[in-house]
Amino acid sequence: MGEMGVYGVFAVGTVFLLFLWLCLLAGILVLRIRHRDKESQRQFSCEKQFFADIYPAGDIIYMVLDREDKRLLYLSGNAERIWGISREKVFADIEALESVSTREYYREFMEKWRAWDGDGQILQNFTVEKAPGEPIWYALTVTLAEKKDRVLFRFRENTSEQAEIGRLREEIHRAQVDVQYKTDFLSNMSHEIRTPMNGILGMLALSRMSASRMDDHCKSSREYAAISEYLEKAESLSQFLLGLINDILDMSRIESGKMELAKEPLDLFAFAEKLRAMFQKTIEEKGVTFKIELLDFDVRRVIGDELRLSQVIVNFLSNAVKFTPAGGQITVTFRQMNRMNGKLHFMIRVRDTGKGIAPEFLQRIFKPFEQETATIAKSYGGSGLGMAIADNMVKLMDGQIVVDSEVGKGSDFNVYLALPVDESCPQEIPEQEVIVRDLPAEEPKEEKKHSVKGMKLLMAEDNEINAEISISILEEMGAQVERAVNGQEAVDMFKKHEPGYYDTILMDIQMPVKNGWEATAEIRSLEREDAKTIPIYALSADAFVEDKRRSVSIGMNGHISKPIDFDELVKTIGGTGSEG
Repeated sequence: MGEMGVYGVFAVGTVFLLFLWLCLLAGILVLRIRHRDKESQRQFSCEKQFFADIYPAGDIIYMVLDREDKRLLYLSGNAERIWGISREKVFADIEALESVSTREYYREFMEKWRAWDGDGQILQNFTVEKAPGEPIWYALTVTLAEKKDRVLFRFRENTSEQAEIGRLREEIHRAQVDVQYKTDFLSNMSHEIRTPMNGILGMLALSRMSASRMDDHCKSSREYAAISEYLEKAESLSQFLLGLINDILDMSRIESGKMELAKEPLDLFAFAEKLRAMFQKTIEEKGVTFKIELLDFDVRRVIGDELRLSQVIVNFLSNAVKFTPAGGQITVTFRQMNRMNGKLHFMIRVRDTGKGIAPEFLQRIFKPFEQETATIAKSYGGSGLGMAIADNMVKLMDGQIVVDSEVGKGSDFNVYLALPVDESCPQEIPEQEVIVRDLPAEEPKEEKKHSVKGMKLLMAEDNEINAEISISILEEMGAQVERAVNGQEAVDMFKKHEPGYYDTILMDIQMPVKNGWEATAEIRSLEREDAKTIPIYALSADAFVEDKRRSVSIGMNGHISKPIDFDELVKTIGGTGSEG
């Protein structure tokens, strides 16, 4: 053989060996594929038998998909019986499951399915309607199998659970409606009760004015002394009733989540002085030592709701006065804790040496209508709402109340707050006021007297009795008052007189034809020189923060709540000078 022949034989032999090697590899591969398929079939058969053995006729439907190609591997035999769709149809096209599910829930599930990365579970509720108007609810749970190559679907009927959830939701809705109804009812009743209360207190004020005009001989008689006592007690009881109305209404609005807080400048030093002026005389007349301290302050002005904070501290002080006997001591301490992130963190503590509070009552002291014993209300009065309201007010301010008490030794009520610092004005604190101890009763200051004498007022008030009383009191004080019976008439009376004819307008809110807010808006829109400048004040039995805010936003200069405190009214609308 030549050299070419040898190379040819060698090449043919090499190709043949390569062919044999490829055949061997192919055989091995085929054997592995068959082994894998047999193993898969065996594993699937085991899984199938597992489901069939444990859930042969149950109401839970199982389905297994290949994770990679989403091929249906298994569907439990009870699916056809429960859903009314053949397993063959589902195996042929898994999208056939859409026909047994409500479209809305099916779309919702598919969105979750497309976004699922295999981590955790997919949870989905959906319905199947085998008969019109009779949905069957299912809870679907989708998880990966142990080897992560298959996806397990578990359909569990939960119709009864969904019915219970529906029932509970309905109950919650009814409860919310009831709460809203109660809130609306109390709000309306508050308005309706405040209106006659305004009349009662007005009548008492007129009676006092009439009594003051009696001659000296009558004033020295026993009958005059008795009448004065009756009037004083009637005023006291009326104020107590008004306070009770306010407490009930506050509690109702807190429970319904409708309580709003004002955000206004608050001078803590001036606030402390008001507390001193309010309580010092009463406390010292009882033979109790009274002390107010302001400690460690480098800021005195914050933003908050002075009225509501006063309501809290006054409640604590009133209780301290009730329960502290002669010879005891009441101390109010204001202390700055720190200042950070634009907020002043401070504490107000009311400490007394009174009877103290039993430990078992401390657990429920802030619950509505709770009092320590049945004799407390009889001996000391009160509705049992004050503490609950105080606790909720402080929580609305994002603060906290801490109570420490020991029977026979007294109580500490600590209010911790963090309120925004008022950056709109300087915070200088005079050196002598950095620490104030035992604030003395100040000598009466010569205050400017406010008067409405000679003022011409336009009063819009639809209630005959309230109008009569208010006009009588204001005319007794020297004012001239013209009345409109509704908002539209008030607008017409203002328009028909020349600019500057009226000094102030007192506007009731809830009136027929046109309410006070609508009338004010129309007056402010008029093209005349005094339309924008004439003072307009709301007179309203609606005394909530949101009502006051609305009055100011409409264009009113202020909002005066009924029953009207005529001394405060005169300070608000009157000029200064000597009352002659």
